[in-house]
Amino acid sequence: MPLRSLLLTLALLLPAVAPAVAADDDEPQYKPMPWHLVDLWWDLGEKRPFESYSVDVTISETLPDTTKLYIAPVGIAYLNKIPFYGGLQSNFIGYTRDDPKRRWSGHGLLMSMWGERSLDAVRTSIGGYRESSGHEGDFVGVRRPYKWTKGTYTYRVVRMDEEVVDGTPCTWVGAFLYSHEKNENVFIGALRFPSRDLVLSQRVASFVEVYGPRIPVDEIPRLTVTFGNLKLNGKPVPVKSVDAVYADGVPDYAEAKPQDGKVVIEVGQPVERTERRIQLWAN
Repeated sequence: MPLRSLLLTLALLLPAVAPAVAADDDEPQYKPMPWHLVDLWWDLGEKRPFESYSVDVTISETLPDTTKLYIAPVGIAYLNKIPFYGGLQSNFIGYTRDDPKRRWSGHGLLMSMWGERSLDAVRTSIGGYRESSGHEGDFVGVRRPYKWTKGTYTYRVVRMDEEVVDGTPCTWVGAFLYSHEKNENVFIGALRFPSRDLVLSQRVASFVEVYGPRIPVDEIPRLTVTFGNLKLNGKPVPVKSVDAVYADGVPDYAEAKPQDGKVVIEVGQPVERTERRIQLWAN
C-alpha cells in the first residue's frame, strides 16, 4: 500500500478531508478505503543506531484469501528519515522479476520504502515479487507469497551487506518473518537504503488496516491481533509510552488495550468511542 502509511503521521494530527463514501443507505458515511482501524505509536525514548528491529504479533484467526486485511508490526518507521513499513497481508499484489503483469497472490508478506523507484534497490526472495510505483509517491517494495495462519510470528528487519552506488555508501536491509509454531524463518526480501550509518526513529508504529474495494462494515473480519516484545539490535527495548490512535471517518471496529506489556486489539465489532487518541501506558 503506497503513500497512505507515509501520510499516516499527518492523518493522526489533521481531520480527515477525503470525500465520504457509503456502501449503502443503511451505513454511516465513511472516508474511502483503506481504513486504518487502529494505529499504535510506540515511543522508544530516543533515536538509536540500527542493526535490527523486531516486533511479535499473535493472530487469533486464519483468514480466507478473499479478505483484505493488513497486519503491520512495522506500520511506519524511519531509517535516517527514510520511511518504510512491513507486515502480513491476506491478499497482496506485486510483480515478478521476469513478468511485468500484475498478479494477485493471496496471503503474503511485504516490506516497502519511500523515496526510491529503481528496481536496482530491490532484492526479491526466491519466488518473490516486487513493486515500484510513483502514483502516490515514489516507493519500492518486496513481496513474498506465504500462507500465514493463526499463530504467533516475529516480524524482523535486519541490516545486511553494504554497497557503494555512484560514490554513495548504501546498506541493504532485509525483512524476515519467523513462525513460532512452525519454527521457520522466511526471507521476504531486501531493500537498499542510501546510507552506511543507519539510525532508527524514536517513534515507530504498528497498525491493523482493511484495504481494497469498499466493503460493508459487517464484513470486517473478527479476530484478535496482539503486538509486543519489541526488540532493537536483538535486545528488548524499553518503551517510553504507546498511544492508540483511531482515525476520523473510519468505522469504529477495533479496540486496543494494554495487557502485560503488550497491546491486544479486538477487531471486527462496533465500539462506542469518544476519544481518537488514547495513551495505553507510559513509563
